[in-house]
Amino acid sequence: MPDRLSEIAEQIASTERARSELAQRLRFNSGKIEYAETLERELVHKVQAVPVDGTIAAVDGGIVGEELHGFNFLLMRAVGALFTYRASKTVSYSYFPSSLPPMQYDVRSGLDSHDVMLHNSLFRLKGELSLASSLIQKHTPTYLMMDGSIAPLLSDKPSEESEMRPLYDEVLAAYQSLYESAWKSNTTLLGVIKDSRSRRFIDIVQKHSQNEQGFAHTSDTNFLYFMLEAGERTCAFSYSSSSSKHPVLKDLGQWSEKILSFYLKPVKDDRPLRVEFLSGQRTFSEIASLVHSLSCTHKAYAYPAILIEADLRAAMPPDEFERAYGSLFSRLGRSSSLMRLRRNERPFR
Repeated sequence: MPDRLSEIAEQIASTERARSELAQRLRFNSGKIEYAETLERELVHKVQAVPVDGTIAAVDGGIVGEELHGFNFLLMRAVGALFTYRASKTVSYSYFPSSLPPMQYDVRSGLDSHDVMLHNSLFRLKGELSLASSLIQKHTPTYLMMDGSIAPLLSDKPSEESEMRPLYDEVLAAYQSLYESAWKSNTTLLGVIKDSRSRRFIDIVQKHSQNEQGFAHTSDTNFLYFMLEAGERTCAFSYSSSSSKHPVLKDLGQWSEKILSFYLKPVKDDRPLRVEFLSGQRTFSEIASLVHSLSCTHKAYAYPAILIEADLRAAMPPDEFERAYGSLFSRLGRSSSLMRLRRNERPFR
């Protein structure tokens, strides 16, 4: 076993050396090659830290639940945090609709295992998106940050025959409503993805670097960790090479063409963030400076403090579910539908 672990360690080290060397070659050639799907000529851009002024909002949601014998039972809470900054100092803060809003519940029966996963994701998304739209309409912050993408993921889309299709359609409508609210209010909508698994940037540069090896088996952030220095971002690029043919973006109508991205590395010892936004609201540099300024306060954990706060407020401890389950049990008794799955009840362990 130790010998095998040594082999694995050497394999990883060798792969990372190759990525680092390739990343440095791309940096050297930045600006010398035109990449068809980027919106800026240079691959790498310096980001200026700027004083943060105005009201910044962030929205996140927490969810707990369990697949029971007769149905899938979910509890969700979405919270918005609002920080008002003056010269990068927080001068006031508040929460929307409150610091501890009531939970939302949802029950669906007859779901297969794939639909159970869709139910978990779509129910949370619907709550977050609805709250974000309401927050913008009431408070009109300068920026609103979402924890995660500002577009549905491919894994969120059910088949036409799925029991979750109507809920997916509601989520699509909630996305479009959020875009419209942000656009009308001149609120810049941002999605900040802490652990992106996308390969969009890699796919773009790989098309123009056919003589290079080393692009396989890596995500964007894994590669860009070596390519970006602290305080740098990539060029901006479109979410997809063809929004009208993308399986999910095509469901967003006119908004699909407006979703752009770049990667940003706020600090030396942490991974890059993926930042998504709607084109036409602020410049790439303005958006990058704002996210960078809010994310570079911790040397090893680059993430906007306001999103961390929203996450903490929305977090759902497991005992919240146990209380809700116990309340149902007290009303129904030992109902067949309320029985827990055997994999969650193992009395012999």
